[in-house]
Amino acid sequence: MNYMAPSYIDVGRDGEAISDARLSFKYTWPEEDPRLQPQNTRQTTAEDAQVLQDCVGIRRLDWDRFEETAAGKPVHERIFDLINHRTIQFNSRSRYRESPVWMGRIMEACETGSPISILLPVFCVIRNPVKRLQLTVPTTAEEVTLRHLANIAEMIRQIHPAGAVFHLITDSTFYGLPFGVTSVEAIRYVDLLQKLVDDIGCSDTVKLHDMSQILSGRFEDFQKSFEYWSAQFNANPLADGLSQDSYEVWLASMAASLNTAKRQLDYKTLRDQFGGAHDGRATEDLYHRARTGLAEYRALKAAAADLQWEDAFFPNSLRATIHTKKISSLGLRLYPEYKFRANLLPYHGIGVIRYCEKTDLHYMTVEPEMFVCGRQDYTRIVGRDGYTMHYLEDWAN
Repeated sequence: MNYMAPSYIDVGRDGEAISDARLSFKYTWPEEDPRLQPQNTRQTTAEDAQVLQDCVGIRRLDWDRFEETAAGKPVHERIFDLINHRTIQFNSRSRYRESPVWMGRIMEACETGSPISILLPVFCVIRNPVKRLQLTVPTTAEEVTLRHLANIAEMIRQIHPAGAVFHLITDSTFYGLPFGVTSVEAIRYVDLLQKLVDDIGCSDTVKLHDMSQILSGRFEDFQKSFEYWSAQFNANPLADGLSQDSYEVWLASMAASLNTAKRQLDYKTLRDQFGGAHDGRATEDLYHRARTGLAEYRALKAAAADLQWEDAFFPNSLRATIHTKKISSLGLRLYPEYKFRANLLPYHGIGVIRYCEKTDLHYMTVEPEMFVCGRQDYTRIVGRDGYTMHYLEDWAN
């Protein structure tokens, strides 16, 4: 068993292992509980479909100009240029180009007439009531994400007839232990995501897999590695060379990702915990859980890396990531504004849709729901089942 798996060491030393999901560094907390304030609310209508389509479009990518610039290049280079375009790739584009591995895998797929296989671990249940007021179910943020990925696959198909397939590795059940969510809600979220994929009609280009099921075939090796790393990180959080500053950022992100809904805390306690005060017994309990949860989270990630699951189960795939890295990796913008106007993942908040007068189009960001609910300049849009789908800014105001 290779306990010092290079892929994990690179992540732990040079890049994010957990996305920056902190709540205390940029948001203004209302004095009174916004959940108790009245707000304009309506159900989804047919007109919302056009708004959603606006949000899926990659407005910063001039497709005609791209085709003109890429004309004359081999097919595999045109595909590489597309996925490495700044509107799709948020990690270092020059570093990604320097590695021969990814270009080689694209070339092989083109030569054999196979779809470009893109592998991405994503989609988890986050039960922080500041981020989402209701249970974690697929909302507009998830739908925009899935449609966006299908859109990228279609653009690749226009270059390479076999197109592309996104293999999304859901880690909802996999990270249930550190995040403190039940297997029931974790499985239900994935089931609803699959239904959404089917409803959209993109199941030929977007395929969901469960990380726990993938690794279960080698559970003896996985458990041995997990328990090793768990002991290491619980004894010394910096055991793999992580800096203290990075650890503090990761710890705050973990605290904001834990299931705090099951504590049923009042608004003042939530604000004290996540608004920067960090006072009180509840906050001490939160950070105790966060330290343990972060050790478990990192141990799970390290154990998976030790198995080299990507090449074992998805050979010749392009390994994409939702995290900022310094190594050669495809940092995939999950929705068009991810890492532009917004930093939260679709399941770390709620979709907020605004109108841009300059482009005459709508765009979507993902924000903590606590900071948009109860505001008179936003309308809450709900689905047929009563769940909030997104918030729509009242442009007139």
